[in-house]
Amino acid sequence: MKSSGFIWGTVGIAALLSSLLLVFGLVYAVNDVVNPTKTLFEDESNVPDTQQDENEDGRIEIVALGDSLTKGTGDRMGLGYVGYMREKIAEVTGKPVFILNNLGVNGYRTEQLLADLNDNSTIVETVAKADIIVFTIGGNDLFKYVREELDVTSATLDPEELFKSIPEPAERLQQILMRISEINPTATIVYMGLFNPFLDLDETRATSLAIARWNETAYAFMHAYPNMILVPTADLFEKNLLNYLYNDHFHPNLEGYQRMADRAVQALY
Repeated sequence: MKSSGFIWGTVGIAALLSSLLLVFGLVYAVNDVVNPTKTLFEDESNVPDTQQDENEDGRIEIVALGDSLTKGTGDRMGLGYVGYMREKIAEVTGKPVFILNNLGVNGYRTEQLLADLNDNSTIVETVAKADIIVFTIGGNDLFKYVREELDVTSATLDPEELFKSIPEPAERLQQILMRISEINPTATIVYMGLFNPFLDLDETRATSLAIARWNETAYAFMHAYPNMILVPTADLFEKNLLNYLYNDHFHPNLEGYQRMADRAVQALY
């Protein structure tokens, strides 16, 4: 009887611990969505045991900045275009490639990224170490009114609203580019241009003209810098849009991110 009681007691404790772990995991997951935080992420599988000055082993170090596209939201594998870029660059160059940090944050807009680059010494130090700095920003600035005010299942998009949204964040984008170049004048700086995730909701396709205006403005800022590359992505989503979007109708899915990474590596090499 004592043995039986001990067994049932042990089973009860194990069940209680399992329940607590399940609840903790659920709370953690919800908190990550509701209160996203930026993290300093290192791809440890690719980090050498000892740091060598000036990349003597030929390795390539990447730092990624920006919003949820940089973070990889919507990719079931969790890599996003940054992770696929790392894999493809290693394949193309035959060099060891690793991600120093992926600093993408859900919901980030231009003013937040600019503030980080001006005020966050840890981020500044990380950016200064990179060989390649890649980032996405601007989508949350332009599409803020769409995501907050419209139901994507029955939305009527107003291209004029998008055009009106461009000037202020575009000015901050210019400051971001100048600041990154100031922090690390020798790195290759890669800006992933915007695409239109709501193209299928716009019969006139006029909203894509606003996206084109944004990308043209970004290029006008960048073309004077020989170490800056604007990677166009809009055409990657023009046809069969929903095949490349996550079910939130905003972020790319795995296939969409892979296409972005392919285009970025083509631009680099």
